[in-house]
Amino acid sequence: MIISRRRYLAMTGSTAALSAAGCTSLLDGETDDSGDQNADPDTDEDDETDADSDASSTGLAADDWPSFQRTPGNDGYTPSSAPTDDPAERWSTTLSGALEEQVAVVDGTVYAVTDDGTVHALEAASGDEIWTESLEGGRAQCPCIVDGLVVVSTETGELVALDAADGEREWTADLAGPVAGPTADAGTVYVGTSENPVAYAIDAASGVERWSFPLALDAVDYPAVSGEGVYVAAHSAWDGRLYALEPTDGSERWVHEADRMRSPAAVDDGVLARGYAVTILTPAGDPRQRTGFGTSYPAPPATTSTALFGGGSGGGFTALDRAEGVPDWHASFVGPISATAVTDDRAYLTTGRPELVALDLATGDRRWSRSLEGGIATGPTVADGAVFVGTNDGNLTAFE
Repeated sequence: MIISRRRYLAMTGSTAALSAAGCTSLLDGETDDSGDQNADPDTDEDDETDADSDASSTGLAADDWPSFQRTPGNDGYTPSSAPTDDPAERWSTTLSGALEEQVAVVDGTVYAVTDDGTVHALEAASGDEIWTESLEGGRAQCPCIVDGLVVVSTETGELVALDAADGEREWTADLAGPVAGPTADAGTVYVGTSENPVAYAIDAASGVERWSFPLALDAVDYPAVSGEGVYVAAHSAWDGRLYALEPTDGSERWVHEADRMRSPAAVDDGVLARGYAVTILTPAGDPRQRTGFGTSYPAPPATTSTALFGGGSGGGFTALDRAEGVPDWHASFVGPISATAVTDDRAYLTTGRPELVALDLATGDRRWSRSLEGGIATGPTVADGAVFVGTNDGNLTAFE
């Protein structure tokens, strides 16, 4: 079911719409009623994004997806061309184990890590295997491709870098415990550990530690990085914290506390802290806005300069206007919803059926969907003119 912003607000009023989508604006207690309830998102020029500005700000090639949610900030946006209507299957293959996270795609090569710790390199055009490498203590994850290396974390406390061309091990960093991450930016790899929780900055070329910072809770998932800071999520039981650290030396800037915590996203005007809801924080760490995306536990959202797109365990999926803090549209699926990927005109996600779905970015209308083989699907990767998605049956498929 798709509910447009105009219909949503006309039926319920802006305050009720915020409640229905799990969104509270301006957490200092004020209510934001400044938005135009009759605005039509189909004619909103702010929905457009700029591929050229993305390339200049991130340094990423348009057709590459080198890490979790693509950018160091984990924003899930790509200017890559992707199938917008009625895609065909480019290829499908079965890997050595379950796929639980997005795959990475760089320079026409797909990199995937399965739950048995095997790193797979495949031709993006054909799905043919280039090389595989098994890592002791490896686990299913999205690898990080940086400066010709495939960087992978392990449960044994090793951060491993493999040559992207042939899978040969280039360096190994021995860290304090099981490793969460990695995320890379400007030649540095950022990770955290659990059991003995520490945040690290590791030189991507050599594996040498640049700095470390002790955490009070176990690091989880993938750090987010921007010019304002390195953001590391941590939790233990019901406690959660988001640490903002200085990129240069790892010193603490601020800490945000919430129920549990998962991978954050850095945006141009702050950071998204993802716990049982998503709290949008200013660069100084002050709460500015809060949303549940109409679901019970949010998956990693995607963000553009004007909107946030996200769903979660309950099957709800919402496009949230960043300036006004109100939903542009809301859709319902059979949950849970995966991490979201967005292009200039589409939002891509997987559902609990499982199926891969493409939605119109402006309206939320379903443009196409494809059933997937398996019980649980990964978040989609949009790169090389295709959408890549895996399942816990080890199946990896490319649609174009």
